[in-house]
Amino acid sequence: MTTNLKGGCACGAIRYEANATESIPYVCHCTDCQKHSGAPFHAAIVVAADDLTVMGTPKVWTKDADSGRSIARHFCGDCGGHLFTSPWPEATRFSLKAGTLDDPSVFAPAHQIWAKSRVPWVSIGGETGEFVEGFIGGVTIGAK
Repeated sequence: MTTNLKGGCACGAIRYEANATESIPYVCHCTDCQKHSGAPFHAAIVVAADDLTVMGTPKVWTKDADSGRSIARHFCGDCGGHLFTSPWPEATRFSLKAGTLDDPSVFAPAHQIWAKSRVPWVSIGGETGEFVEGFIGGVTIGAK
């Protein structure tokens, strides 16, 4: 089943569409995501790079994440809205920020990662797979 995801930044300068044959909805509790989002976790849907079309040119900021890998954070240079993240430099997949979706109700997390950094008052409803750190043990999409 193909999932059609559409979204963009707050000002509309950047839009995206993903016709994803596979996707992984998750929340990340790592301290990098907490700092960058200004929230206790990052909520996103992973899609393969080949499934994503971006209209407009996001700015990119890279840093080494808690995992030790480099991660790119893509955002609008006009309004500053954080749109998605990707591994750097390979960008084989993108994590679309759930709050940037035109219809955020399509987001329901299936996994929680970096649970060891979760703030104690956060509770995610529903049934989710939980990983103490990243997606350890084979949950992948868009990997080559």
